[in-house]
Amino acid sequence: MRAVEQYDRETKKPGKRNGALGYIALEIMRFMLRLRGKRGGRLDPSLKWLADQLHRSRSAIAAALARLKQHGFLDWVRRTRLVDDPARPEQYVEQISNAYFFGLPKGAADLVRRMLRRPSEEQQRRSDEAARATRAATTSPTAIIAGVTDPALRATLAGLDHVLRSANPLNGLNRPCGDKE
Repeated sequence: MRAVEQYDRETKKPGKRNGALGYIALEIMRFMLRLRGKRGGRLDPSLKWLADQLHRSRSAIAAALARLKQHGFLDWVRRTRLVDDPARPEQYVEQISNAYFFGLPKGAADLVRRMLRRPSEEQQRRSDEAARATRAATTSPTAIIAGVTDPALRATLAGLDHVLRSANPLNGLNRPCGDKE
């Protein structure tokens, strides 16, 4: 909801009352977010019911829903049901309420990320790669031994590194007890 409100605020032009979405669209989003099913996520109110609940005209509701769809915050699937009427031999369908679902356009997703102060996926990937490279360069035993200035200590650490590598090979396969090198 914060993303929708921020988007509407950012798209408001000077001297205008509303942004690209408008007050009724914000009211509908707020209402639908409270209305959605907590377990299954079901959201299928009819236009008439929305208009009655929000005390708005059907045309105002329809126009606000169209703006929400145009900007990518809401979308719906038109649903129908088969009608079995013995008086009419041909099959026909009647429309039932639409099934609504929420969306988040790319611009709004960036807005939410800024509000939460989280990096984008690309920024996070680059940061992780840089951290891994730095950690690998500074924590390898060879790099640590090379950084030691005292030659005697460096030789002792190199010998210890050799003993540890031969005792615990990198491939994880230890020699059987009776084998000799």
